Amino acid sequence: MSAIPVSTAAAAAVAGTAVAVPAAVLPSDAGIAVAGTVLCGLGFVLWPWAVLPIGIIGGSIASGLLGATDVRTFVVLHTLPLMAGCAALVVRRILLPTAVPARPSPSGVAMAGLAIATAVAAVYGLALGNQPWNVLVAAYQVAVIPAYYFLATCTLDTPRRLRAAAICYLSTIAVLTAIEIATPGRHGGLLSALAVPPLMVLVGRTRGWQRAGLVLLTALFIADVVLASYRGIWLAAGAAVLIMLLRGGRVVRRGVLATVAGAVLLLGAISLHSGVRDRSSAITVALQRDSGYRVPESAVGLEAFASQPLLGAGLGQSTPQVYVNGFTVTDVGPVYHAFWVMILANLGLLGLIAVLWPVARTLRTGLAQHNGLPLAFAALTCGFLGAAFFAGPTDGHWELGLLPALTMLTSRFQSPLGHGGRRPDTSPCQASPTGWPGITLDRPVTPSGRLDPRLMPTEQRP
Repeated sequence: MSAIPVSTAAAAAVAGTAVAVPAAVLPSDAGIAVAGTVLCGLGFVLWPWAVLPIGIIGGSIASGLLGATDVRTFVVLHTLPLMAGCAALVVRRILLPTAVPARPSPSGVAMAGLAIATAVAAVYGLALGNQPWNVLVAAYQVAVIPAYYFLATCTLDTPRRLRAAAICYLSTIAVLTAIEIATPGRHGGLLSALAVPPLMVLVGRTRGWQRAGLVLLTALFIADVVLASYRGIWLAAGAAVLIMLLRGGRVVRRGVLATVAGAVLLLGAISLHSGVRDRSSAITVALQRDSGYRVPESAVGLEAFASQPLLGAGLGQSTPQVYVNGFTVTDVGPVYHAFWVMILANLGLLGLIAVLWPVARTLRTGLAQHNGLPLAFAALTCGFLGAAFFAGPTDGHWELGLLPALTMLTSRFQSPLGHGGRRPDTSPCQASPTGWPGITLDRPVTPSGRLDPRLMPTEQRP
């Protein structure tokens, strides 16, 4: 047996110490959280494509295991993986210097503007005397959008990384969904809803047993969305599927119809299970449930916006001691159950434009591709833009940053086949496969997904 190199052993010892010390020194929950963050950061240095799958799924799992119910803990648990991912990217840039970064896209510039505007708005909110914790919570709700956008564009910047992240995400939520599909009282469906439209596109592109397996997987996720008892998720997923039917070509429509038929059969097969019947009964309750205190709460936020429509009442604004019909006397704000009310109350019309502008720029690109994955992600973006009128999740609408990034990335990797049926160019610059049906690269790359000047035409070589 060959001896382990000293450098490898030292690195392993340092990594083990970095994980073990916080768990031993800090209080139980805090120690576990910090140790998990350090462990994630070390893993992200090696596998940067894992940042978003682990960040999205891990935050939800950690919240459930720790029984997080208050906003503070919930926000912290969803922020720690993002911080670990950002730190890992910095370490990779230091240890593995690469070529000069490409010129940022217009949507990336707009997202950077949103991040700067959020920081300025936070300073403005503090200057107005808003409570620091409220400013932090409101800033998180907005900053999470550009954060997810840039994490996606930096960690999924090659087709291989995008494919690896997709496999990790789909396999993990498939196992979780299969285990919990019949669990009474389970709500949500967000993780499943994000997977349904892109899988529908892949179903339309595949044949034989591969299509059958994708139909079964997509049907499982559709069943979870239907049983979610969450109207915001129903709206987002339903709008996305409708847009795909209206804007999609024959490939997309074939995938949509096949997966919907499979979901109907699957729901019929599992409807005999007592847990599924219990979850089904919750759908009736959700449909009959009124808006409760959400409308009076939104009215308070709109009053704050009306008082200062241009800039809003400042990031972190709150209206103290308000009687909300159907609830109690409480402080209203800075977060509301309607996300757009939160934006208007905290940031005003300028803030609304800052949030919508970078998202809207990607929709034009995605909706123009009638048979590709960009259409699926653009349709999902439209769905969640509509759902944001009625939902303001505690961890923010991070999908409004992730989905535009995936729209732009898949559009960059998309073959001309997605632009109306033309066959892709078979030149060396276009023929590198990615493992995704119907996706090739639009630039000369090596099998590892990196730019290779030797494959470029002579006049284009650096």
